[in-house]
Amino acid sequence: MMRVKNFAHSTFATTNHQTMADAQALLQKADKKAASGGGGGFSRFFGGGTTNYEDAAELYIQAANAFKLQRMSKEAGQSFEKAAAMQLKTDEKDDAPNTLVEAYKVYRKTDPEDAARVMESAIQMYTAKGNFRRAATNKSDLAGLYELELSDIPKALEAYDVAGEWFSGDQAEALANKAWLKVGELAALQEDYARAIARFEDVARSSVSNNLTRYSVKEYFFKAGLCHIASGDLVATKRAFDTYLNLDPGFMSTREFELLQDIVTAIESADQELFTEKVFGYDQLSKLDKWKTTLLLKIKNGIEDEPDLT
Repeated sequence: MMRVKNFAHSTFATTNHQTMADAQALLQKADKKAASGGGGGFSRFFGGGTTNYEDAAELYIQAANAFKLQRMSKEAGQSFEKAAAMQLKTDEKDDAPNTLVEAYKVYRKTDPEDAARVMESAIQMYTAKGNFRRAATNKSDLAGLYELELSDIPKALEAYDVAGEWFSGDQAEALANKAWLKVGELAALQEDYARAIARFEDVARSSVSNNLTRYSVKEYFFKAGLCHIASGDLVATKRAFDTYLNLDPGFMSTREFELLQDIVTAIESADQELFTEKVFGYDQLSKLDKWKTTLLLKIKNGIEDEPDLT
C-alpha cells in the first residue's frame, strides 16, 4: 500500500511539474510570436502581420489556462492580459474585453487591485461598442469586488449606481432595482441618508404597480423610512410617510409602518424604553437583519442623546 501511495504522489508531482513547464513553454512561444508580429505587405500575405498577433493571442490564452491549472493566478492573469493586447492588434478586437474579464476572474481572489484594473478596461471597451447590458453586468460585479475584497465603499457605491443606470437604460428594471437597493443599503451605512432614501423610494415607485414585486414595496418603504428617521428630520419623515401611504394605501396596515410610527413616537417623547420595547416586539415576529439592526442602533443612540426634560 505504501509503495502505491508513493507512486501516486510521485505521478501527481511529475504531472504538476509538467503542466508548469508547458505553461512556461507556451508563454515563451507566445512572446516570440508577439515580437515577430506587426508586419505588412508581403509578410502579412504570407502569414505574418496580424496573423502572428492572432497566433500569439491564442498561445497566451493556452498559457493562461495552463497557469490556472497550477493555481498560479498572477501568471494566468498576466497571460490573459497579453492575449487581450494581441487581440486589439487584430480583426478580433471584440474578443479583447472578454479576455480581460477572464483575467479579472483569476485575479479577483489573490490580486483584487489588478482585477479591478482589468475589469475597468473591459467595461470601457464594452461601452465604446454600445454593449451596455454586458457593461452593466460587469460593472455590478466590479462593485461587489470594491465592496467585499477592497472595502472601497465609495467606489462600490458609484459602480452599483452606474450599473443601475445602464440596466435601466436597457429596460432591465429588475436588475436596475437590485443594483439600486445595494446603493441604498451602502449609502445608509455611510450615513448618506439622502442618497439612500432616493434609491429606496425609486425602487418602491417602480415596484408598486408590478404584481410580481408589489409585496416587496413595504420593505423598501420601511428601509427608506428608517433612513428618514436616522437623518433626524422628523418633519420630512412624516411627509415621507404620507407619500408612502398615497402610493400604497395598504402600507398603513403593515407591521413595518406601525414600527416606524412607534419609533417616531419614542423619539418625540425621548423614551428609550418604548423604542426598545417596540423594536423587540417586531423582531419577535419578523427577524431584523444586520442592516436594519445597524440603522436602529444609530436611531437608538440618537434617543439616548436627547436631554431629559422631566
